[in-house]
Amino acid sequence: MQICPNIEKEYVLNFGLLEFKLYKKDLELSKLKRKLQLIQIERNNGQSIDINKINKKVEEEFKEYNENLKKHLDELEEAKNNPGIYLSKEDSAKIKRLYKKCVFKLHPDLNKNITEHEKNIFIKMTEAFKNGDLNTLEVLYYQMSDDEIDSTLDIEKLNELIDEMKEKVNAIKNSYPYNKKELLTDLNRKFEYKKDLNNLINDYDIKINEYNEKINKLIYPLR
Repeated sequence: MQICPNIEKEYVLNFGLLEFKLYKKDLELSKLKRKLQLIQIERNNGQSIDINKINKKVEEEFKEYNENLKKHLDELEEAKNNPGIYLSKEDSAKIKRLYKKCVFKLHPDLNKNITEHEKNIFIKMTEAFKNGDLNTLEVLYYQMSDDEIDSTLDIEKLNELIDEMKEKVNAIKNSYPYNKKELLTDLNRKFEYKKDLNNLINDYDIKINEYNEKINKLIYPLR
């Protein structure tokens, strides 16, 4: 599903790096808390502390979170490096698949007998593809003439798609990133949100230092 790609791209470029840092700090703190818990368990059981073993266990337990962190970073890099409209990998694959079908069916060089109407549809499809407009391409796709297909069936398909798109529009108005639109257009709110993110990052840094000190005292009690 293509959800307000321009809003999402702008949001990622404005706040993505700070949110990535915040998520990374949260993950780091969670790992330290778990590490401290495992160290305390070994001490309570009278066992020697094998920090390498504990570190390995923590990384295994947080493997999924590490993958999510990498995914977040990849999306941030995609938005920074891609000057065009941002599409998810799923939508990007879908729009390429649909356009490929359109080319085989309506490209003038491959189909000498297409009508002017079909040529116009192909031009609109090409424009939608270049602009990353998946919804428009889907609608145009169902307007293509199929062999021996009843026109009523085409209209039904088109109406179903339009109804589905209306539901999507209503849903995304209250979801990310559309609900961030006002934030992006209000300079004061943008400034305050960035300030809040930086304050949260600083708070995490303080907690991370505290937990590192607790862990070091348990591992090196005589220092």
